[in-house]
Amino acid sequence: MLLVSWGLKDMFKTYEWMVAFRYLKIRSNEGFVTLVALFSLLGIAIGVMVLIVTMSVMNGFREELLSKVIGFNGHMLYQPAGGRMSDYDDAAAKLKQIDNVTKVLPIIEGHALATFGSYSVPALVRGVRADDLRQMTLISDNIKVGSLAEYGQEDNDIIIGKRLADKYDLGVGDLVTLVSPRGRVTPFGTVPRIANYQIKAIFEVGEYNYDTSYFFMPLKQAQNYFQYGDEAGALEIILTHPDMITKMFDEVEQVTRQIGPGGRLIDWRILNQSFFNALQVERNVMFIILSFIILVAVFNIISTMIMMVKNKTRDVAILRTMGATSGSILRIFFIVGSCIGVLGTMLGTLMGLSIAYNVQSIMDFIEKWTGLSLWEGEIRFLSQVPSIVEPREIMIVVGMALILSFFATLLPAWRAAKLDPVKSMRYE
Repeated sequence: MLLVSWGLKDMFKTYEWMVAFRYLKIRSNEGFVTLVALFSLLGIAIGVMVLIVTMSVMNGFREELLSKVIGFNGHMLYQPAGGRMSDYDDAAAKLKQIDNVTKVLPIIEGHALATFGSYSVPALVRGVRADDLRQMTLISDNIKVGSLAEYGQEDNDIIIGKRLADKYDLGVGDLVTLVSPRGRVTPFGTVPRIANYQIKAIFEVGEYNYDTSYFFMPLKQAQNYFQYGDEAGALEIILTHPDMITKMFDEVEQVTRQIGPGGRLIDWRILNQSFFNALQVERNVMFIILSFIILVAVFNIISTMIMMVKNKTRDVAILRTMGATSGSILRIFFIVGSCIGVLGTMLGTLMGLSIAYNVQSIMDFIEKWTGLSLWEGEIRFLSQVPSIVEPREIMIVVGMALILSFFATLLPAWRAAKLDPVKSMRYE
């Protein structure tokens, strides 16, 4: 059916397909050529497989990080002049009147040193209203220990990430001491502010930095701890969809100018621009580098076909004397080389998709039986290997492999078509 739709049935005669398939069969007297052809096929398959798996993991890595960043920080951030604002409720009400603005959260962020027992770690403390935190699905849907039901009812509640809790054996009800450099100014210098908080819940969002470094406390507690009084440090703005940022930015910025002069509106793309640009560059470079695997396999196809043409010189001469045209000989060897490329591409695509859809299970199996750690969350930010298969990219990889394979067969096939049957029979 496919052959008819592409017109290949008319382009290639039946006997040409028959001869080409005979040349593809394994023969004992042509073992070396057959082995090289097999390596060529496997080279194409491995190249396609590696490209598909790598691109899928890179896609998943970017999308997973993007979802964590947006789910954790919102789509836009308004920073008032001086880093403080007292009328944040009125400002939030004005911003909520804009179409497609769903939530506006007053927040306070500050750095501190968290201590528990003999351990100390740097902490990024974020103050958010308890009701607002419950509506942050990335947090509320990923509470592993404890509950947010009573979060905020006490004046010393705090929640932490699971990786931090596991590393230092912390649990719900344990005390954490926060030491902030923003302390009281005395004649003898600044005295650090120290306060004890009780762990109310433990979350795990799957992003290493968030699960180890972030501490959440109610907004009122953060105001007291960081000495903000009744002020907030910024407003997080959440839209109906992150793709609407470009469309909505100017309208939101106009409202923020009315809220107060000197403020700054930024979105998640600016806040994380360097990181995501680096990811995109890495992805493109890896695609180019790994494409050389396919290119090397294509050169193997060329060498395989040249050796096959040399071995089939007598056969070519016989076919020519029986009436086969030079075009027919070219098509026969083109079919042989193309079959190696097509079969290798198909095999590589099947292997690549199988691995891409099951990459985490495969890595878990390897780690279980080897005892090796193949994925370090500390280095790669995410706790698991993400993978997203993009059909468009699969088509690009498959198309590139097929086109290169087809072009690789042309030179050897052309050389076979140009063989002189008289000279070939004489030398044979």
